[in-house]
Amino acid sequence: MKTPLHKNLGLISVGLIFLLSGLVGCGSPNTSSEDNAASQGDSAMNSPTFGKSLAGLELLEGEADMARNFYFIIDGSGSMKGTPDAPCEPGRFDSKLAGAQWAVRTFLEKVPDDVNIGLHLFDQRGNREVVPIGNNNRQEFLAAVETIDPGSGTPLAEAIQVGTNKLVEQYKKQLGYGEYRLVVVTDGKAKGIPIAANLAAEWGMPIYAIGLCIDEDHPLRQHALTYRAADSFEDLEKGLEETLAELPSFDASTFDAADLDTGTDTAGGE
Repeated sequence: MKTPLHKNLGLISVGLIFLLSGLVGCGSPNTSSEDNAASQGDSAMNSPTFGKSLAGLELLEGEADMARNFYFIIDGSGSMKGTPDAPCEPGRFDSKLAGAQWAVRTFLEKVPDDVNIGLHLFDQRGNREVVPIGNNNRQEFLAAVETIDPGSGTPLAEAIQVGTNKLVEQYKKQLGYGEYRLVVVTDGKAKGIPIAANLAAEWGMPIYAIGLCIDEDHPLRQHALTYRAADSFEDLEKGLEETLAELPSFDASTFDAADLDTGTDTAGGE
């Protein structure tokens, strides 16, 4: 039996999340993700508009497309410029960021050409989307990764919200067909992860989280579809490769926008 997107939670656990007030690009299609992210924080996460479904979601403006879509969130916070220590391959790279950049470069060589990718990151220059979801954008993606300027906090929950919204937009363009994955690479903790996870779960967007040289109690362990602890940069690259493993694709030909309007407020936080 065919089901709406938000009922495809067989792909994810009930407590699933890896991206907060209203859905970006849905209620306000002309608002950029950078402007939206900049205006958000813990107060935005407690806004009564957070988690609201789209009552008038339209799927008919795009075309049926089975393309796979990977939206990456890469942590460029200040801690990423720190020198790796045991067990995270001390001495191999000058910083955790350098090791992560190597892993992303190696991984990207293995991504099939027909996979759509997008990139959101936060660093010294802000919390923002730098590469929209699309194809033929590998060089742009790599250039953005290579120029990450570490030095921010860790607005991971806000980034997860943005990524979720971007995947929902792509879902509409593809008329609900295809595969959608949110891939998070981080070395730090952040507030609001459960809330952001609930938003991703509401829209059926599975999160693949990779924790780089961090403690075992990271909240993404409880809320991501899969969580991999990367205690080496090879682990990080292998964790990225795991995102290429096939998932069942959605068939949303019976997608009903009314079914998505839960009318519930999921405000709360860590």
